Amino acid sequence: MYDGQVVIYADILFLINFSMDYLCLFIAGRIQNRFCKALRLLAASAFGGLYSFIPYIVEMPVLFSLILHISAAALICLIAFGVPDAKKFLLLTGSFIISSALMGGLITAIYSITGKYSEGVYTETDALSFCLICLLSAAIALSYGMICKKRIHTSSTDVKIYIGDEKITARLLCDSGNLVTEPFSSLPVIILSATCLPHPYDMPESDVFPLPIRIIPFSTSAGKNCFFGFRPDRIEIIRPTKSPKRVDAFIGIDTENRSYSGYDGLVPTSIL
Repeated sequence: MYDGQVVIYADILFLINFSMDYLCLFIAGRIQNRFCKALRLLAASAFGGLYSFIPYIVEMPVLFSLILHISAAALICLIAFGVPDAKKFLLLTGSFIISSALMGGLITAIYSITGKYSEGVYTETDALSFCLICLLSAAIALSYGMICKKRIHTSSTDVKIYIGDEKITARLLCDSGNLVTEPFSSLPVIILSATCLPHPYDMPESDVFPLPIRIIPFSTSAGKNCFFGFRPDRIEIIRPTKSPKRVDAFIGIDTENRSYSGYDGLVPTSIL
């Protein structure tokens, strides 16, 4: 194909997109614990390779192009994995799209730094360097996906909080929606029910509270409010079969809720 002053070789374009789709489908399957037969994976990757010609043949509005790309990704996943159920299929399609975006972004970044990517086209690309960069990008995307999956699937954790000679152990519910941060340091906030704290740490509004207090604002669907909080000497996330993980965070004291579905509070998944 010929586009202005740029010659695009159909066979190279097909092989590049075939390889990337194969790797991204493999990553999506691993993340979602869904494996497929090699022939289905090859067929789906071949369809993806052929689909890559469309943007060079037909000019489309941005919105229509986006809808078409998402539909093509769903069809690629349908060919590779079938439809185990609606939720699983959506997760597979989402994992495939995110893996493709992450891999493509990493590859583009590397080639841009080396001056081999210009105006949407890869130039001076040899097979060996491209294969190595693809494999490196795939390994990074897979590792990132597995870490995110682990964080999402972790429902609760034990946390030890050290304040001077005092050690407090709390059982916390992992909450990906807990995005509260301390406004001055931007550190994440672990929300604890005051009932799990020993006296006088359960009374943040009193004059006998022994630590510097911070006001931590937050918003919910019910409106805006604030916690009184403090920064302990040390916080450790207890991990089974692994050494404790030390994290830097503030403690927000909830004096209204005695329990969070049977747990002592909420820990943001971002620090796990």
